[in-house]
Amino acid sequence: MIEAAGLCFSYPGQSEKALAGLNLTVSPGGVVLISGPTGCGKSTLGMSLCGAIPHLIPGRLSGSLSVCGRNPARRLVRETAKDIGFLLQNVEFMTFTDKVDEEIAFGLENFGVSPQEMDSIIPQTLNLVKAGHLKNRLLTSLSAGERQKALLAALLALNQQVLVLDEPLAFLDAHAQMRLLELLSDIAETGRTVVVFEHRRDIVRKVAKKEIYISCGCIGEAPEAAPEFAPIEKGRAGETVLAYENISFGWPKSDNTLLKDISFSVKAGQSLVLLGDNGTGKTTLLGMAMGLVKGWQGQISICGMDPSKSRPAQIANKAALIFQQPDHQLYLATVEDEVGFMAADKDSVRRELAAMNLADLAGRHPKSLSTGQKRRVTIAAACARKPDILLLDELSVGQDDKSLALILARLSRFVQEGGAILAATHDQRVAKALAHRTIKLKNSTLQTAHEA
Repeated sequence: MIEAAGLCFSYPGQSEKALAGLNLTVSPGGVVLISGPTGCGKSTLGMSLCGAIPHLIPGRLSGSLSVCGRNPARRLVRETAKDIGFLLQNVEFMTFTDKVDEEIAFGLENFGVSPQEMDSIIPQTLNLVKAGHLKNRLLTSLSAGERQKALLAALLALNQQVLVLDEPLAFLDAHAQMRLLELLSDIAETGRTVVVFEHRRDIVRKVAKKEIYISCGCIGEAPEAAPEFAPIEKGRAGETVLAYENISFGWPKSDNTLLKDISFSVKAGQSLVLLGDNGTGKTTLLGMAMGLVKGWQGQISICGMDPSKSRPAQIANKAALIFQQPDHQLYLATVEDEVGFMAADKDSVRRELAAMNLADLAGRHPKSLSTGQKRRVTIAAACARKPDILLLDELSVGQDDKSLALILARLSRFVQEGGAILAATHDQRVAKALAHRTIKLKNSTLQTAHEA
């Protein structure tokens, strides 16, 4: 179904090859796991399989590649799309419409499907990913995990022979992850080929018939996956840095209450992990603290400021938020510029680049990096500011085991030096390592709290 021989690709202005003589064969049917360290070329391979490279993304491509017996480089992208579907790491780059049902219809329209057929296909595919309730929702109103489900449904509706999914588990809660893997396994049993690029190798291995490990742009030997990470140490307990008191909130034009009577606090020297299924309000709570979400009932205090009355720029002098999508907070010309923009001093820039294994990338444009590297840039930039509190939203996105260990080690030092952390995550390994205390949101309320 897929065959590559001596496949090489270099991005413009980069001397190092993203793919360096890659050889692989994928047979029809089954789930195949493709793993490898951050920046090893997995996403580049995906772009090559669907024809985005070289038709939409320039660079130097050589070697041979075949998908369903045809070379994507020698076909129009719209022709290749009849055989292969590609779910990007950042699904926001894939949206063309405003509503969930319209987004699914968009692909079907381009495939010439009649409106009558669409009326049955759209609810069927949404039900496959357990997202029937999202049919009439605005895409902008969805959480990252809900948006990922909606875009997966849009892809499944096209019934292509090959599906390539780039980190599909990244923003899904544990139940959604298991449902997705079961669905992919069922699809593979029909003879279709499912290729999954994923860092959480232990999870995908449960359904994959084989694993292909990529290192430095070619096939390498897969190391043992790290099942868990060492817990971060506690710092000396200090004053309350962030407090939510009786917070209730619902989005405008929505009949549902997202959050109801939520109260908890985070102290200096403490790391608190926020758990909950997709769409339960974790990201919203982080946005409230930074003054990015308004209109709640109750009181919030962060570093002595009221975010309902303070500008986000004022809060950012004392607190740092790491967004789910690193692309949303990368604007400058080089990695070093990003890390140094609000840094406390030049020494901090050097230390944080080294701590996040970014020193060799200091001169690169941030948007030229892999998603995992971009995430580490945003964390380095936040730590270089020496804030009182870090708000982290899905920090493990795009991270291999080695890179994730680097991040957790840096966060451990941050807490020991008196910093506070509030982190939202679906990654159970991260939750276990990072949490001195966990709280869980369910059905709009705070359901459980647990001390590590």
